[in-house]
Amino acid sequence: MTEVIHRTAQFHNFTKQEFVGYWDGRSRKFKAGEKKWMPEYLARHFAKHLVNKVLIEKGQETLTSPKFPDQVPQFMELFEKAFFLQEEEEETDVAERTDVHGGINDIEEEPIKTAPARGRKGIKTVVDNKPPQIITPPGDDDDEAGDFQGSK
Repeated sequence: MTEVIHRTAQFHNFTKQEFVGYWDGRSRKFKAGEKKWMPEYLARHFAKHLVNKVLIEKGQETLTSPKFPDQVPQFMELFEKAFFLQEEEEETDVAERTDVHGGINDIEEEPIKTAPARGRKGIKTVVDNKPPQIITPPGDDDDEAGDFQGSK
């Protein structure tokens, strides 16, 4: 059985100060100028938060975490400094993978400091590709439609 592995991307702390990023309650420190290869979703996450930090320091809070990043050139200019996507995808046998779900532990080197458990001890976050579940609100049935007393 083969499975497509997450694409790899590089996160670059392009600033002159240490950056601390968080994922799943765990902190990760990146030295000034440090570059690390990691799963794409983690690199995007850390890059977005680094860019937001830089924009806030510049007094440009209104440009942080835009809904449509491509429409905010100031955000994208900084984001492209912090994030580099490796375009090729690899295929591998599932048995060869050590961490099927990926995660912050996929980042090279250094042990990661964890936050206090706060009741989550031993729980691992699992991300799947299932479509979101749609839950309809009460009253969407045809039987109840006639009982609605809203404005007419």
